[in-house]
Amino acid sequence: MRWIREHKLIAALISLLLVLVIIFVVSMSSGQGNNSLTDAVNQGTTGVSGFLANVGNGIKDNIAGLFSHGKMQDRIEELEAENEKLKRELSETKLEESQLEQLKELSALLGYDYIKQGHKVVTADVTLNDKSTWTGTFIIDRGTEAGISVGKIVINGSGLVGKITAAGEGWAKVTSVIDSGSNVSFKLSRNGSQLGVVSGNSKGSLSGYMLDNESTVTEGDIILTSGMGTFPAGLEIGSVRSITNNSNTLIKEITVEPAVDFNSLRKVSVIL
Repeated sequence: MRWIREHKLIAALISLLLVLVIIFVVSMSSGQGNNSLTDAVNQGTTGVSGFLANVGNGIKDNIAGLFSHGKMQDRIEELEAENEKLKRELSETKLEESQLEQLKELSALLGYDYIKQGHKVVTADVTLNDKSTWTGTFIIDRGTEAGISVGKIVINGSGLVGKITAAGEGWAKVTSVIDSGSNVSFKLSRNGSQLGVVSGNSKGSLSGYMLDNESTVTEGDIILTSGMGTFPAGLEIGSVRSITNNSNTLIKEITVEPAVDFNSLRKVSVIL
């Protein structure tokens, strides 16, 4: 009885089939039976067939629905993947626009128009920087595959960083202006006729001298690359921090605070 209560539909179907079987047997045992009895059997059979057909169609529709849901889920996943791809492309586009804007700002800041003069610039990340010593060298994540080669000039948004001294595929070595082996010819930004030379030192800063002992250099003066030697003209090197008059050589010696903060240097650009 409990099973019948829990499976009412199946029980009703079985009962209906039993009734039709009994009617059919009685009909057959009495010849063909009368027409009304045969019609009843036929109607009952038709009803049961229709019921079973409806049940079958319902099951088929449910199965089709399941398959349709699966296809829809696959489509949703495809759309989500496509959406993520578009987001990445948009992000990359924004990054390129940001880099271009930084280059334009750099041109205005340094007074050196790379874009109009046809210079190509490659941006790279600093991947290895030994801060334990003031060696003034570090590695970036772009190299020969991007057109970078030995001698190319390295800058960032603040000014002159250094130059490429070694390169391979996917990497390049930068020797900065604060390296003890670096020598840079400079001019005063306010008076391009006053020239001098600065070199890196063990303290991670720059020191040098004015070529003219009558120079009017003062503390706070901005110095730029003169264009003589390795580096192109107009790149900011730093600002004069102190001035000393050497009585033996009669030369004005200066110490310079680099424009670039090498302790926090993360991204640079290489002029090709």
